[in-house]
This record gives sequence, C-alpha cells and structure tokens, in this order.
Amino acid sequence: MNRMTGKVELQIDPNVGAAYIQLNDSAVVRTVEVTDSVLIDLDAMDMVVGIEVLSLSAEIPVGPLMRDWHIHSDVVSALQNIRPSVSGFVALFSSVGGAAVGVGEGVAQVRSC
Repeated sequence: MNRMTGKVELQIDPNVGAAYIQLNDSAVVRTVEVTDSVLIDLDAMDMVVGIEVLSLSAEIPVGPLMRDWHIHSDVVSALQNIRPSVSGFVALFSSVGGAAVGVGEGVAQVRSC
C-alpha cells in the first residue's frame, strides 16, 4: 500500500471476530493499548500504522485517536467512515456488494483472512 494514497485496508478474520485496519505501510515499532478491544501499531515517529480491533463490535475511538496520536491526514476520512465499529462498516459493505467501497476521500479495501 502506498503511504500517500489515502487508502485504508481492512483485513477481517471472521474465525476470531477481529480485524486489522492498515493505515500505511511503515514498519511497526511498538503497539499501544487504546481500549480493551482496540490497539494501535505505531512507527518510529509515533504515526499510527494500523489499528488492531479485537472485537468486530468494538467502537473505534476515532476522536481520541486523532487527538492523542498522529494519523496521516490522507486516511482520516476513510477511518471516520469505518466507525463506529468494523461490524457496522462490514454491514454497509455487504449491502453494496463490491470489492471496494468509497468512503469520503479514502477507499477502504475489505479483504477476509
């Protein structure tokens, strides 16, 4: 994934009910727990590389993520459209039946694991 394209990749593992939202392709340096069900992967500059969602129904805390961590502006629109939860976004994705769903200026590509 090109870091500057504004695309967000959503990987879902239905077997465990978890997802990974990849925001860019930087190397992960550390992981921080944001809530019991949401962890973020950070690069060397503390930019959010990805969001680990341990429960598809967990609310993605976009406001606190944007306030407390560095999220590249190219992916903010796409990330906001995945909320409040991955399961809600997947329901929307399923209803339009495509390989990709436009979400604001970004595009979320959904792929099952």
